[in-house]
Amino acid sequence: MVRRKNAQTGEDKGLAQDEAEAARQATMATAAPPSAEHPEPTAMQPPSRPTTSGADMQVADGPSPSLQQPATRSEVSGDNQPEQQPGPARAAAQQEASTSATVEEAAPVLAAAPTRPPPRAAPPRFTQPPGMDRRPQQGLERGPRRPADSSNGPQPPRPAARGPGGFVRDTGADRPNFRQDGSGERGRGGAGYKGRFSRQPEERSKQDPTARRSSRAQRRMERAEAREAAAPVREEIFEVGDEGMSVTDVSRLLAVSPAEVVKTLFMQGIMVQVNQVLDKATVKMVAEAFEVEVLDKEEEGVDAMARKTVDYLEDEDEDLLQPRAPIVTVMGHVDHGKTSLLDYIRKTRVAVGEAGGITQAIGAYTVDVPSADDTKQITFLDTPGHEAFSAMRARGTRVTDIAIVVVAADDGVRPQTIEAISHAKAAGVPILVAINKIDKEGANVERVKQGLSEVGLLPEEWGGQTPMVPISAKKGDGVDTLLETVLLMAEVEELMANPDRHARGTVIESHLDKRTGPVATVLVAVGTLRTGDVVQAGGTYGKVRSMRESRGDVTEAGPSIAVQMVGLNGVPTAGDDFAVCDSEQEARKQAEAIEIGMRMDRLAQQAGESMVTTNTLASMDEDDDSALKRFNLILKADATGALEAVKAAVGVLPQDRVQPRFLLAAAADITTSDVDLAFASGALILGFNIEPSEAVQAAAKQYGVEMRSYRVIYDMVDDLRALMEGKLAPTEERTPLGEAEVRAVFGTGSRIVAGCMVTEGAIKKGCLAVVKRGKKTVHEGKVASLRRVKDDVKEVAAGLECGVGVEGYTGWKEGDTIELFEVRIKQQTLEEARLTPAAAAEEPAVV
Repeated sequence: MVRRKNAQTGEDKGLAQDEAEAARQATMATAAPPSAEHPEPTAMQPPSRPTTSGADMQVADGPSPSLQQPATRSEVSGDNQPEQQPGPARAAAQQEASTSATVEEAAPVLAAAPTRPPPRAAPPRFTQPPGMDRRPQQGLERGPRRPADSSNGPQPPRPAARGPGGFVRDTGADRPNFRQDGSGERGRGGAGYKGRFSRQPEERSKQDPTARRSSRAQRRMERAEAREAAAPVREEIFEVGDEGMSVTDVSRLLAVSPAEVVKTLFMQGIMVQVNQVLDKATVKMVAEAFEVEVLDKEEEGVDAMARKTVDYLEDEDEDLLQPRAPIVTVMGHVDHGKTSLLDYIRKTRVAVGEAGGITQAIGAYTVDVPSADDTKQITFLDTPGHEAFSAMRARGTRVTDIAIVVVAADDGVRPQTIEAISHAKAAGVPILVAINKIDKEGANVERVKQGLSEVGLLPEEWGGQTPMVPISAKKGDGVDTLLETVLLMAEVEELMANPDRHARGTVIESHLDKRTGPVATVLVAVGTLRTGDVVQAGGTYGKVRSMRESRGDVTEAGPSIAVQMVGLNGVPTAGDDFAVCDSEQEARKQAEAIEIGMRMDRLAQQAGESMVTTNTLASMDEDDDSALKRFNLILKADATGALEAVKAAVGVLPQDRVQPRFLLAAAADITTSDVDLAFASGALILGFNIEPSEAVQAAAKQYGVEMRSYRVIYDMVDDLRALMEGKLAPTEERTPLGEAEVRAVFGTGSRIVAGCMVTEGAIKKGCLAVVKRGKKTVHEGKVASLRRVKDDVKEVAAGLECGVGVEGYTGWKEGDTIELFEVRIKQQTLEEARLTPAAAAEEPAVV
């Protein structure tokens, strides 16, 4: 028992308080006896807080000392208590006696009063022995939750003492063992203090600093070894194909960063980007810098097989072969009458709707031709004659059996005539010449035959092997003879095919229709194409939904028949091979393989176009006349054949000083996205055989984007030429006028003129004067003043004297020579701009 003394009186208050507390406890025991198992303190006085010494605070079996009944006076004082002093002790005893008497008198009254539960008092503060863990432990259980409202009837008894967190100590259980090793200490991890109390300070102090340093060094070594094991390994030898390789892939094989590859090429004078594809030669250059050998990759596997041209002449069982219609390609120069000939054969007037009378795309028609035995069929392909459609004519000859070359009798052999003949010879196709327009004035059939013989086509009547038939496409003269000749040549060729197999053939033309989607004009070579077949064409595939022939809708097309097919998932490229597959999965696999190869080819081509040297980059100044100027184009057309024709035509134009670049070229309508791209890149939008919608026109007007639409391809080519020439700086064309010799110098200051004698030609005011001293040119300027005696004149002829003043020049000397030129500003052409800038800068053009 800890004794407390009053700071003023010095009296010991401990004994008096203990006696008063004992009396109150006795009174409450008579009013409401507490539970024997869980005694509760009364509401009249809070429970006493036992004060014990550290020596007495021990954990033993049985109830905790703090949960026992309050100690009596004798127990608190003990036998060894010192004798109480008189005075204050006696007064306290008297006060206790009076309090007991008062309580005894009030006991009957309290017993008669209605019983009510005493108010709940705060539980006694739990005093935990030192060294015991204060966290919830094993063997503890949570007491009942206190209701929010204590007025709802009598409450269940509440334990007198609780542990931390509201847990009642299970005194019947031993102290739990927290460690599996039986040490009784809490380990690391879990909830709580992370083993703060279980780790002893003396254990931490015993750790060896040298051991800690060695463990850190070991961990660093392990991390370094892991990084070294994960580092990329440089390949000593790797392969590269024709499609090239990206900068990232090259850096991975060389075990360097992409920046190192870019830096290496920069040191070689080549500027590339990290996401760029390098061609084979550039990859080898980079590999040589890192001393790595590069081998040419052999084209094998699915990609290589997919790129090969389909062999339509593969071996077939002769019993299954049947005669097929001949495929005839009609070629010739512009406006020589190819389409008119086909119109007469088909008895239709397609040529009236052609823009400029020129066939803009390949037309495929199958016609019935009466013969002596029965009616036979001929499939005609009409190819454009304009020079831009060279690729389309070459494609037509690859799938044809007979080539008809149309030559106008009044015009003779022209450049496209010679080109058509060369395509047919290269493909090994028999040639039949139709000499058209024999009804026009100036027609000379013999002259045409003479011209054809000069290019290697000798007529049969001259002992050659080339049949030549004079015709008139308008009147129909000689057309029947021409068709009979075609059938005769077909019989000689013995054209056969197996119709009872999967169809295979060639895509002649394709475009995107806004109502039906991708449309492909295909020519069936072998087999029979039916609606519902799964077709793979180039990098596209799909199920055939519908087919349309020149005479209407059809459900199947046999060998030598050309149809428009709808159902592909994209627009194939003209010239792609198509084939019917057994399943959609097989068609998708083949299309994806071809698409990957085509994409790699495009990337390799773009990589080759985008590689420029640092010297070229340094010269790309728009203010410099010798700089390479570029402008962007967006091309949209109704068919893929028109796209390649425009590209081919632009590619023929000289591009030494001006270079057009197609940002986008597609067989589709012009959209607002194209306008956005043109606005961001400053491109010009070109449309061929398509008209932009009102919404697109409004967007282009809002953003200031220029759009041009064309119906005839050579109009587009001419405009592109003019646009390219407009970006060239104009040149001076100098015409010599005369010469003069300086014989005297007059005037002072800024008004110094030369007294000259005109020795040749004449001098005109305003012309260009080139002052020479010996062979060195000292000044060039405009003749500002010209005087004859005292009169201002505009021209002085040879043999006369005059005074000449030149703008910005006063350094005349006797004996100087003046060469006089008339200057005319002229716009350069693309051909003239092909001269090297150095050569063009040395000497102006003199005519």
